[in-house]
Amino acid sequence: MTQSGSTEFAKTATAGGAGDVYGGAAGAAACSSSDVLLNNFQLKKKSYRVLLHGQHLVWERMQRQSVKRPNEAQKVPLPEQQLTAGAESSYGAHSHILHMDDIISICAGNSKHESLQPPPSNRDQQQADGDTKPTAQFLTINYAERLSKSKTDCNRWQLRRITFYNADAYIVRQWQLQLQARVASSPTGGQRVQRLLVFINPFGGRKAGAQTYERFVRPLFQLAGIDATCITTQRANQIRDILLTHDLSCYEAVCCVGGDGTVAEVINGLVFRRMRELGLDEQRPAYIPRPTLPVAVIPAGSTDTIVYSMHGTADVRTAAIHVVLGQKRGLDVCSVSNNRTLLRFCASVLSYGYLGDVAAESEQYRWMGTKRYEYSGIKAFFSNRGYDAELQLLEEPTEPETPQSPASVYTEPPSVCYANCQRCSIASSLQEQRSTLFAANADESRDELQPQQAEQQKKLAEQQAQPNDDATVAVNCESQLNEIETALYRSQLLRPTSLPLQPGGSYGSNMSLPSGLQWKTIRGNFFLICGANITCACARSPNGISRYSHLGDGCLDLILVRKTSFLNNVRFLLNTAGRAGDIRNLPFVEVYRTRKFIFRTLTTPATEENLSLAGSRQPIAQNGSDGVSSEYSSWNCDGEVVTDLDITMSSHCQLIDVFMRGPHSYSKPQKPGVSVPTTPVSSSDNIYCCCKD
Repeated sequence: MTQSGSTEFAKTATAGGAGDVYGGAAGAAACSSSDVLLNNFQLKKKSYRVLLHGQHLVWERMQRQSVKRPNEAQKVPLPEQQLTAGAESSYGAHSHILHMDDIISICAGNSKHESLQPPPSNRDQQQADGDTKPTAQFLTINYAERLSKSKTDCNRWQLRRITFYNADAYIVRQWQLQLQARVASSPTGGQRVQRLLVFINPFGGRKAGAQTYERFVRPLFQLAGIDATCITTQRANQIRDILLTHDLSCYEAVCCVGGDGTVAEVINGLVFRRMRELGLDEQRPAYIPRPTLPVAVIPAGSTDTIVYSMHGTADVRTAAIHVVLGQKRGLDVCSVSNNRTLLRFCASVLSYGYLGDVAAESEQYRWMGTKRYEYSGIKAFFSNRGYDAELQLLEEPTEPETPQSPASVYTEPPSVCYANCQRCSIASSLQEQRSTLFAANADESRDELQPQQAEQQKKLAEQQAQPNDDATVAVNCESQLNEIETALYRSQLLRPTSLPLQPGGSYGSNMSLPSGLQWKTIRGNFFLICGANITCACARSPNGISRYSHLGDGCLDLILVRKTSFLNNVRFLLNTAGRAGDIRNLPFVEVYRTRKFIFRTLTTPATEENLSLAGSRQPIAQNGSDGVSSEYSSWNCDGEVVTDLDITMSSHCQLIDVFMRGPHSYSKPQKPGVSVPTTPVSSSDNIYCCCKD
């Protein structure tokens, strides 16, 4: 067993150059990410050549050297010219490549078992780094890997580890310091969480939230060195109350272990907290502010549609790994209001009719666990009830990649949301540009106003529409964007993010619509009305009820299912549950992409008794009792019941940051003539997936 006793450094801009292996911590800190570190290690008693180049760790097994024949070149696993190559494809066909963003932790020890233990605290690490003579000969790298070839769930991630051995402890120390420095300097290294506030709902779903956290999540957090403060909830709305009243300055993110209702409670608490910090009226806010803390979601509910839509799977380890790696994306959040006040915020879907009946009916069968949804769903499905309603929306301008009603036919298939989605990325850049300029203009105006003028300005802001502020910012914003972004930004100005609650003018706005855009009114008797903020996918419905909805484009899909025969309802459910189904092909289903819609009943206008200020916190009214007639349904808002009859739903582009990368896209060849969702060729995540048949 022989080991290399030298460490090689080379600048990528030069042909060579050597560094001293005994440079210690100072030498590792001084080396930039453009340096190359090359050594021989042992892995499972096999010799490997290991290369650290930029943000990539590459290892390849060394071949046994045979007797060199005349005129025969000796094969080298990593040729010299590969040290200066920047592309991954130049490392070699048999090389294993790991990116720094996927590394969870690096540990060293005197034995393999010792190197597998969680890393020490910062104080212990500093004392260990100060030792003059290192002794550790084993280096273990814990990293995350996506199971891209899984036959059951190709979006799942799992924890993997690899342990290298080198007899020279100084080489192991040098590699440990270099790896830790490069992970910290990576684009996502500074976004990783160190202090986390965790809420555990022990009553949601299968009532296994605490066991799920202890078994799968806590070990990962400890391995990553995350200091997590856990709170087990005992009642409804406890999370919201804590977020509104307690000091959160010592935490970098908020994590929830539970179902969709728990996620919605966290989001509501953070948004309303931010509104209080800014002094906004919670019932009639002039605008919806963006919370400062990101949200982490660990699935432990019945359906977990939010987690499934974000990751493409409801696997607990996958969600925990995304929290550890620290990569975040913006998620759209919708506000739900009645004619008088803001009720709550919705993260997934707001449903009236069939799904509303299921939510209201299932509340009295909570003792059945997850089976209560199946029982209530079958019961509501066979009743086949329809509800008269009127909806008003400002339909988005038709775009090739935007699905609309079944009458719309496009030559190219619509797009789906995926990891590194370009549609959401452009929306994110424009949203950040607009938020920055809006905040700057607001600060300047606040400094110039006198106390009396500030009070008048505050009253005026409550009466004016938010899109007017956006239009004011647009003049300065367009000068800082390129041609493509400017065109897209102008098109978004024609589709304001905040519209009046009623076309005639009501709370929140008295703006006039831009020329060429008109309110669209739809009346009828509906079996189901859905405002989908995300795809709402789950294990029972892999594509969700709105498979073309994006996570962060600032739009929602309004799905209208008119009352029809029982057989057509079966067709609707089959298209929703199947992988190849598409509800847009059904003649009794209409899908509209919008940023806001207004719902009201046609039978009887809403009375004061029907208006709720507490939303889902109000006791659930049973059909035929408590003043709510059986001819009305209830609203299902993220699994919670809202009893208001007149509702307005508005989408707010990427209002909150969540830990996710997004589901991965697929490029499996399809049969000729079959239309399937596609993604741009530039996506770095397009792979062949065996589980999408």
